[in-house]
Amino acid sequence: MRRDWLVYLVIFSLALNLGTIGAMVYFRYQPPPPPPPLAESGPSPGFWRVLQSLNLDPEQQQLLKHNFPAHRQQIKELRGRLQQQRQELFSLISQPQPNEAQVAAQITAINNLQNALEQEMARFLLDFKRQLRPEQQEVLLHNVRQRLCGPDCSPPGERQRGRGRSAFWPPPPGPEAR
Repeated sequence: MRRDWLVYLVIFSLALNLGTIGAMVYFRYQPPPPPPPLAESGPSPGFWRVLQSLNLDPEQQQLLKHNFPAHRQQIKELRGRLQQQRQELFSLISQPQPNEAQVAAQITAINNLQNALEQEMARFLLDFKRQLRPEQQEVLLHNVRQRLCGPDCSPPGERQRGRGRSAFWPPPPGPEAR
C-alpha cells in the first residue's frame, strides 16, 4: 500500500517537472508579440501620456486636435525624406571609389533635413506651450526634459552630475571661487 503511494508521487513529480520544462521551452521560443499599431493621425503613446498628465481643458484639446494632424504630416514627410537621403548616402559610400565631394554634399543634405525636423518639433512645442496655463507648461517642460535628457537630467541652474562626476568630488571652481 505504501509503495503504491510512492509510485504515484514519483509519477506526479515527473509529470510536474516535464510540464514545467515544456512550458519554459514553449515560452522561450515564442516570437515576441507584435507592437500595437500607431494611429497615423494621432500622437504617439508616449505623447498621449504627457497630454493626460497636463489635464487639458476642452478648448485646449480642440486646438490640439486642429493643429496636430498638420504637424504629424510634416514630421512624417521630413522623416521619409531623411530616410531617403540616408539611403542615397549609403549607396554613395558603398561604391568602390566613392566621390568624397558627393558624400560631403549628401551629408550636408541630411544635416539640413535633420535641422528642419528639429525646427518643426520645436515650433510645434512652442505653439503648444503658448496654449497652456503656467502649471501645465511646467509639467510639459519637465516631461520634455526627461524625454530629451533622460531621468538624470537636471533643470538649468541646478548642479549636474554627468559622466565622470560624482557626488563625492567637489564642484568645479566657479566665478565666485576665483
